[in-house]
Amino acid sequence: SSCHMKFSLGVPFTERFFQLAENGDARRPAGFVGLITANSFMKREFGKKLIEDFLPRVDLTHVIDTAGAYLPGHGTPTVILFGRERAPYTRTVRAVMGIKGEPGTPADPAQGLVWQAIVNQVDCAGSESAFVSVADVPRETLGRHPWSIGGGGAADLKEAIEETAEHALTTSGAVVGVLGMTNVDEIYLATTGIFKRSRVEDNCYCRLVLGDAVRDWSDEAEDSVIFPYADLKLINISDYPGFYRFAWPARTLMGNRATFGKQTYFLEGRPWWEWHQLTKDRLVAPFIITFAEVATHNHFVLDRGGKVFNRTAPVIKLPAGASEAEHLELIGLLNSSTACFWLKQVSHNKGSTVDQKGARQTTDPFENFYQFNGTKVAQFPLPES
Repeated sequence: SSCHMKFSLGVPFTERFFQLAENGDARRPAGFVGLITANSFMKREFGKKLIEDFLPRVDLTHVIDTAGAYLPGHGTPTVILFGRERAPYTRTVRAVMGIKGEPGTPADPAQGLVWQAIVNQVDCAGSESAFVSVADVPRETLGRHPWSIGGGGAADLKEAIEETAEHALTTSGAVVGVLGMTNVDEIYLATTGIFKRSRVEDNCYCRLVLGDAVRDWSDEAEDSVIFPYADLKLINISDYPGFYRFAWPARTLMGNRATFGKQTYFLEGRPWWEWHQLTKDRLVAPFIITFAEVATHNHFVLDRGGKVFNRTAPVIKLPAGASEAEHLELIGLLNSSTACFWLKQVSHNKGSTVDQKGARQTTDPFENFYQFNGTKVAQFPLPES
């Protein structure tokens, strides 16, 4: 029942763990559960049902952030959950919250600084070290998605920011999301030179912004993409012989793309050369804000048109009539250190680029890459002005 959207197998795995524990009666008390699993469910959208529907029904006793610990065989960020298959017994849950990752590769993983901090502090609510802090968190706090279990007061600061905010980004009239998807990137994405040598008509492709090109207040569109639309209307491919010759060899592959109705383009009678999804109204605005979905920090950029953006570079569209100055005001806020802190509390930490012998190691928080998806950005708390 906890499976939601395109989920990680860690979600049903967690639910099944509790279901396999003995759900006893007075003579056979409920069994104890302890598991280590990927922590992606805590902040990514597919974890919502697990956190809000399933876990509140069991006696979750401990949530231990092991994302910064050196654990051989675990290359992805992890969390340890303890509990029992019975109704909640207390009003609080013991939380061990990470502050700093393992600074080096320990000779003996069991003696790693982060792991030893967890072991020594888990039974001491209110304790804090350089690596973790421990607190008894109200159970209802952990009944809301996403979980924010940053140590050293990070969770408290996040709540303070939200409490002083006037409203969220989307409630101000902004629309946040992906511009579109081709679902045939291996065919439609190429350099401008390839399209020119293939004699694809100039108005059948345009510059494409990818998420990893959105950095430091600019979006450098180095690649191009087939964009078969004129005035936002799908073109007739037979009117463009160059494009027709370029796309025809992939016609079978493109026409067999799965549709939202779980059929194919051919079966539904959809033109086989169109984009799989395109939100056209986001292209008509004179200004648009784009951002890097996966990055170490927040990168928001003002774009003045003439480009399209793939799913790794979601966009923000302000209400009609919003001036350039209003866009720049918002970008200044979204690129601030306060926004960076808040986004990292609610966004999934995909881990660092350092992988030592199959174990995750974070020598510097700067190495961590976060997934700043549109849903989280849309919830960004805005000040009064």
